[in-house]
Amino acid sequence: MPANDQIWRPLGTMHKVFAASAVLLLVCTLWMMAKDHDDEWREYQSVADELKAAQLNEQLSDIQSKAYLDRQKDLEDQRKAAESLLNEKSSEIESLQEKVSEVQGQVDLLARQTKFKGAERDVARADYDIAVRDVKPEAELQTLKQAFDNMQSVYDSMSAELDVRTAELNQAKDQLAAATTDLDTTNTELKKLAADAELLEKTLANIKPTDGFQKFKRWLMLQPIVDGFNSPHRLQQDWLPNLKQTIGMAKTARFDRCRSCHVNIADFRAGNEPGFPHGDFTDGEYPHPYSSHPNPNVYLSSTSPHPLPEFGCTICHNGDGSGTSFQNAEHTPNNPAEAEHWSAEYHWHSNHFWEYPMEPERFIESTCLKCHHSVVELGVNKEYGPTAPKVHEGYELTKSYGCFGCHEINGFDGSESIGPDLRLEPQTPEEIAKYESDPNQIPGRERKVGPALRHLASKTTPEFVAEWTEMPSRFRPTTKMPQFFHLSNQEDELAEKYQPVQIAAIAAYLQEKSEPIELMQPVDGYEPNAERGKEAFARRGCLACHSHGDEAFEGSNATFGPELSKVHEKIRPGKDGFNWLYTWIREPTRHHPRTKMPDLFLDPTGEGDTYVDPAADIAAFLLAGGPRDFPKSDVDNAILDELVEMFARSTLTGADYVAMLDDYAYPRDSATIKGDEIELARREGDPERITAEEWQKRKLTYVGRRTISFYGCYGCHDIPGFESARPIGTALQDWGRKDTSKLAMEHIEEFLHHHGGEHGEPTVPEIAEEAVNKQYNDGNASEEDLTTAFFYESLLHHGRPGFIWQKLRQPRSYDYRKTETKGYDERLRMPKFPFNQQQIESIATFVLGLVAEPPAAEYVFHPDTQKSDIIEGERLLAKYNCAGCHMLDLPEIKYGADLEDITASSLGAGDYEQALELLLKLKPPRQGLTGETSPDGLPVVSFKGLIFAEPDYEEDPEFQEFSFDLWEVLDVGEKRRFPTEKVLVPAANMVEQTPARGGDFAQWLVPHLMETQADPNRFLAWQASPPPLYLEGPKVQTPWLYRFLKNPEQLRFTTVLRMPKFNMNDEEAQSLANYFAAYDDVPYPYQSIPQQEPTYLSAMQVAHSEGDYLDDSWKTLNAPLCMKCHAVGGTPYKSSDPKKDIRGPNLDRVAERLRPDWLQLWLYKPSWITPYTSMPTNFPKNQTQLPELFEGDGKQQTIAVRDALLNYGDLMEAHGHLTYRTPGTEDAAPAETATSENSGAGGQ
Repeated sequence: MPANDQIWRPLGTMHKVFAASAVLLLVCTLWMMAKDHDDEWREYQSVADELKAAQLNEQLSDIQSKAYLDRQKDLEDQRKAAESLLNEKSSEIESLQEKVSEVQGQVDLLARQTKFKGAERDVARADYDIAVRDVKPEAELQTLKQAFDNMQSVYDSMSAELDVRTAELNQAKDQLAAATTDLDTTNTELKKLAADAELLEKTLANIKPTDGFQKFKRWLMLQPIVDGFNSPHRLQQDWLPNLKQTIGMAKTARFDRCRSCHVNIADFRAGNEPGFPHGDFTDGEYPHPYSSHPNPNVYLSSTSPHPLPEFGCTICHNGDGSGTSFQNAEHTPNNPAEAEHWSAEYHWHSNHFWEYPMEPERFIESTCLKCHHSVVELGVNKEYGPTAPKVHEGYELTKSYGCFGCHEINGFDGSESIGPDLRLEPQTPEEIAKYESDPNQIPGRERKVGPALRHLASKTTPEFVAEWTEMPSRFRPTTKMPQFFHLSNQEDELAEKYQPVQIAAIAAYLQEKSEPIELMQPVDGYEPNAERGKEAFARRGCLACHSHGDEAFEGSNATFGPELSKVHEKIRPGKDGFNWLYTWIREPTRHHPRTKMPDLFLDPTGEGDTYVDPAADIAAFLLAGGPRDFPKSDVDNAILDELVEMFARSTLTGADYVAMLDDYAYPRDSATIKGDEIELARREGDPERITAEEWQKRKLTYVGRRTISFYGCYGCHDIPGFESARPIGTALQDWGRKDTSKLAMEHIEEFLHHHGGEHGEPTVPEIAEEAVNKQYNDGNASEEDLTTAFFYESLLHHGRPGFIWQKLRQPRSYDYRKTETKGYDERLRMPKFPFNQQQIESIATFVLGLVAEPPAAEYVFHPDTQKSDIIEGERLLAKYNCAGCHMLDLPEIKYGADLEDITASSLGAGDYEQALELLLKLKPPRQGLTGETSPDGLPVVSFKGLIFAEPDYEEDPEFQEFSFDLWEVLDVGEKRRFPTEKVLVPAANMVEQTPARGGDFAQWLVPHLMETQADPNRFLAWQASPPPLYLEGPKVQTPWLYRFLKNPEQLRFTTVLRMPKFNMNDEEAQSLANYFAAYDDVPYPYQSIPQQEPTYLSAMQVAHSEGDYLDDSWKTLNAPLCMKCHAVGGTPYKSSDPKKDIRGPNLDRVAERLRPDWLQLWLYKPSWITPYTSMPTNFPKNQTQLPELFEGDGKQQTIAVRDALLNYGDLMEAHGHLTYRTPGTEDAAPAETATSENSGAGGQ
């Protein structure tokens, strides 16, 4: 085709199209840039700026108060006055300034000249040194030396003149400064006054400038492209290279950009107070994402254990730290209503492709288990309080209900800790030997939570066992034992037929395999007294663990041990049953060597008519209701044969099974049988063919054993024949990461749609739907219904939380419409526990936190020795229920106080200054003012103490008043109050009473004793009760406490009970002894006793020139003052007036039991340590006792008694028995001791 100048398309059209395309492309590019720049986090940061500016303005207004402005005006006036005065002296000032300027110029010039001359002198010195080095002729050296000396002379002269001129300059400056002092001082004060305001104004100007240019500049820096150059709004990224996360198959460093939206999350004020407290705008607080992180003492602040730069955010919260939008951060709603709200407002949807979605608020504590494998410190923490109470509750519930018996939670991978460890302790000698031989294997240490069934036949009847096994709550509604039978997958005809036989078979097996036990019994002829046993049951510590329905025990609600109201119904009738219970009460370890039931030292006392056997009396009281006849189980032999066939055919062929029926014996040699079929095998001594009756018995025992194996009863109980059996359930140590596709949801959705609506009650789907609608529309849904909705929604989406929730609610519901296609022995077997909704959520929180993925070692909580001892001690306190009897911490009372009515304590006439010094050392003062105000506008004061008298509630409320005994040194502003002072709290001013930690039994026993004893004195009742263990660490020596825990000796003779002997091993006793010292931060495990050192005793002997120091100390100790109430110096205690005297502890163990400082303060002022004690101050400052010893100096006598007690063994060996009397009074009656302020004269 020939070429021409024509084009294919018209140029004009092309130009228009290209122009339009260019414009469109420009618009698209700008649109793209705008969309790229339109990040969510920018808006959040802009709003955060506005909130910060508003807060700064508020703070600025607070600072610029009327007082501030008045002070500023005063200073301005002072400055004007000072300036006016200076104007009057202007000629003098100008003269001084000219002089300063002139002299300054002279000094500067002279300084430069001196410096140059010094350089020339240094050159001359160098020339001389070089000539010496080069061995120049002596004449040349002399010439160079003379040149140096000349230069040095000139330099010295100029330096002297410079010093003169400098002094003249300083003098002129001082004169000028003196003339302007008032003005300078006023300017300094003005600057100091305005410093805070100027800082706020400067910060405010950066965030929200008012200057036109600055406003434009800030606007410009926020625009696209320009914002790449140091914009005030930017992505905030925390890089955590060692805190890796697993993505796919690789571990990668963690990048957290959460602070891009949560701008103020680490904004804390002085004292670790949140700068933006979390809450609603309407309450003057700030919602997410504008609030600061709560509890900054624990999280994010630089002084917390989890500083932000080291831990970031996602290690605790999970989620996608790299995400910069609400959706990409992988938030998880706390309930479906919140999910609906998020979906509408943020276009949120669940992203199942991300493996680690953020934890919903209800489960946030679960992630603590990644690093805190001990768990205890999350619930009981002296420094921070309970930081994760829900996961700690779940941990405790998992322990107390024995979940680990079926579901092993192995916290170790070899010797490496990977999470909480809940495993049974080794059960057999072979297991113990296995762990001892391999140091890389760490044994479990949990005991089975149920009672041992090894000697069951001596305790109860088969009929009761069947009744109890069928439905434990029918006999004891408060039982922790779960229900195995008559659950949702056992409602068909087959289950109804088989269950009664299985229940009877379990009872038969336990009776058949029960081992004999040698039972104790009261002495012949002793008639137990049930009424006396009832009082002994109240007083001797039983109610610390158990409860009983008798009205005399109203208010005592212990749940550590079983409720005992109906124990008489289940114990075997007659003498055998009585002796079983008597033996259990007297010596629990006869029944089970690892039992938690302690030995209460209920040994018989007295002789003849005064002989009392408290254990027999208690047994008589508990059995007073008489036995109950439970229905006998009738076993249908045909059904029994069906069960035997079903179980046995899994191990036998058809022919072998027929042979077994013919021979009445399992067709295998017993040595080769490892399963439950051992019950059907021939036994040594059997005839060729056993009787039909014996065969039926063995079949029943076999079915019982198979049923026990199937349900895993041995996970909680010690059962003969199951010593080496393994847990039957899924291991849970990594269940929190279990693949959700492996969760067998089965037909659970259909089950929930068709169940739960009995008696007009709504089903779970109906509850969930109503809760979501109500919450989304008006926000009035109950938290319980929202929780149900959350778990139901999780269940529908095959989530772990929903699965475990339903598993704990209705464990067999996952068998709905599955039993038709399963064998009877393939059905689900998890029992139903009596958990409420809160407990289920707590357990779920704990189990979901079991991921077996600890972070790098530096992030895992590795407590130091002291913290480790505290953690282990807390575990043991819970294990042995020490807090059932003893107060571990005192009640705390908060009340609105009129500070004018509070009077400061002062030393009494008999008090020593040294006693106060010791008091402040052992009980450091605590500030009582909390910084809060009561509803009446009074400042709130907090203190720790025990109730002395409650108000008369029939009185006019205006006049009702509480009375407390103060147990600590309390500072209320400038006023200091000492222990034992009475604190009167008007009932109307009471703000809060925090209960004591532990001591429920003691607090119940005190009023009980006040009602039942002849003397209703509250102090005497406390002396008869378990003592508080408040500040036990500074009191006792750790080695002694270890020995005491292993073998408790009787210390106090005023108590109505003794410290029992717990079944703890050496390691546990050592850990518990260390705990108290570690908790109170005093030296351990060994204590130095300086008063036993020769150096100390020699110094005391030198100071005591009148005689032998220790000899006189021994006499002081053995004088009537101490001997009146204590066994001391080989002299047994003897009461002179049983109605008045109170026997104190024997003093022969003091040297190894008490710490010196505590002992010294106790001797100085006993009530400062224990306000309810009857121990008097024997050597008060204002009285003279034993004038012939230490010249009657009470202070020195107190120290001498302490030293004698701490050297008791040596003095007893050296001096032996001694009863000291003041010369001239040997035949007189013992002297009266000083009077105790709490009545009585004995010590505690």
